[in-house]
Amino acid sequence: MDTRTRLQQWMRHHGLTQGQLGQQAGVPQPTIQRILSGDTASPRTETLRKLISALGLTPAEFEAGPAVSAATASNMPLVVHAPLISGVVDSKPHFAATGVAVDRAILNMASVSANQLMAAMAPHNSMAPTIGKGDIVLIDTSRTELLSGQIFAVLLDDAIVIRRVVLGAEFISLQPDNQDQSSYFPIQLPVNASLQVIGHIFWRGGMLAETSVNIQGM
Repeated sequence: MDTRTRLQQWMRHHGLTQGQLGQQAGVPQPTIQRILSGDTASPRTETLRKLISALGLTPAEFEAGPAVSAATASNMPLVVHAPLISGVVDSKPHFAATGVAVDRAILNMASVSANQLMAAMAPHNSMAPTIGKGDIVLIDTSRTELLSGQIFAVLLDDAIVIRRVVLGAEFISLQPDNQDQSSYFPIQLPVNASLQVIGHIFWRGGMLAETSVNIQGM
């Protein structure tokens, strides 16, 4: 079966429009339209890789189609273990002895493959209230192309930096969500800077903050 048919099947399986898939994959919608219409019989390898990754599939799963993959998935464990980054040495992530257990349903909803998954712990409150100190974040390592407004994990000076990306004409700005500018400030880099991107952060989990609520009696 050809790429066009497989892509149609998987889009239908996930309930995705051309626009939604294009946004997730970082592929222009007209490119997807040309593949589906048959105008592009053999998509570029990189384009196809992005589409398959956005669908949360391996190339083998994509080729097998939804029916075969669904049968295989029934035998898959319900929980996967994400490698937990414990530090950075010589500009490379190092991992804890044990990872983080992640419900496979979370990966399915986000269309992320287990073999493209990493986890990290937020080191401080620079991204509060979106992400708090000590929260665990899940990272899709297949998505390393920076997108303005999205949150990414990057390596800077042998440290993990979790920030919201703002792309400008001359600078890449790594913005904190925390409005306390005395403690947290944007990191600006030249637009052509060589930046080591770990991946796109798509999920966070952590303890609820303890607050006091005055509940009036009925």
